[in-house]
Amino acid sequence: MLDQPAFGRRLRFLRRQREMSQTELAGGEVSPSYISLIESGRRMPSEEIAQTIAERLGVSLAEFGVVATTDPDDRADLVRRLVVARSARAEGGHRFAVQELAALVEEADALGEDDVAFQAWWELAEAYGELDRPVDRDAVLRRLLDDPLTNSSAPLRARVAAAISELAHSRGLLAEAVRAGEQAVAAADHLDAGALEWGRARLALATAHTARDDLDRAGEALQEVLARLDELPTDRLRGLACWAAGAVQLATGRPGEALPLLERAALLLPARAGLRQSARLGLTTVRARLAADRSTDAAEDLLGRVRTAFALVGTEADGIQLAAVEAVLLARRGRREDALARAAEVHPAPGLPPHELAECLLAAADVQLAGGRPEEAEKSCRQAAELFDETGAHRRAARAWRTLVEVIAAREAQ
Repeated sequence: MLDQPAFGRRLRFLRRQREMSQTELAGGEVSPSYISLIESGRRMPSEEIAQTIAERLGVSLAEFGVVATTDPDDRADLVRRLVVARSARAEGGHRFAVQELAALVEEADALGEDDVAFQAWWELAEAYGELDRPVDRDAVLRRLLDDPLTNSSAPLRARVAAAISELAHSRGLLAEAVRAGEQAVAAADHLDAGALEWGRARLALATAHTARDDLDRAGEALQEVLARLDELPTDRLRGLACWAAGAVQLATGRPGEALPLLERAALLLPARAGLRQSARLGLTTVRARLAADRSTDAAEDLLGRVRTAFALVGTEADGIQLAAVEAVLLARRGRREDALARAAEVHPAPGLPPHELAECLLAAADVQLAGGRPEEAEKSCRQAAELFDETGAHRRAARAWRTLVEVIAAREAQ
């Protein structure tokens, strides 16, 4: 096996002796930043890359004072453990997977098995997401974004940047979500629409723009996706694209145009493929039905199915979203006290992004004002406006502040 620190020191000496820059030495095989990591002893190249570097320097590996003895059994063991960790994740053993993957990435890095290390880091990020550890997930994803292997591959860079955008969105860091989404789209720009990363990058950016109420840009990001919908590689990606487009139509005040998109999304994202995801889509569809002033009977039937699904797999955050939509439906059906009771249940919850909580508070405010509770409506509306401001959704904040003025005026007029 190549000795990592010794290899790095010798490489640095030989490169400087030949007056080569890190860029010249890197050539087209690796990045200059990867050469820097090798020289600092933080990375060990694979035997193939080490041989390429030696040839570019015009020396043999013996010049480094070490002999390459890559052991195929070492790589096979790493791959085996990676498969075990993936299986553990799939079966719900997330904590075991985290422990195994954390050890695995160190060993893969030390052995210079960069491809295995990347996959292990990615699996670790996914496991942290499943354990609801966003800070740890963010740290791993940012480490991957700076990894030489990521920077040498457009699909990998697009994948990691899109994941960072999605995570930032879920945490209410909307400006950051937009920046990462733009990075993802730039990285995926020359990929074919059949590449998973092409569609995922554009969906991440569109979702971030929608959350910030920058609906023109959201529509632009989705326009090409919808035009090439049949080229996307999976039903799930096609379903998410229809869902995102429906959300934009709903946000722009066109619920009638949103409904066909949401109904198509439901066909592509059936409950058997993910019960919680299907329920969340159902909740968006109920909102569109109510906004379109469609029959409350159909909306109530769908909401009943959502309620059942959330009882099985929902989170506290899902319960808050459900309460807000139920409050609107109950008010529409004239059940004032029940509607007010559900509106009163809207509050911060773990995993509920602040901008989504703000939307729930605005729905609660409408119910409270119509139900003769202007003081409660004023409080809900003020909280919503402040949350929108905090997350950078300034257009939504401006509308919320205007609504607050109307609420106060209505209160004073009573």
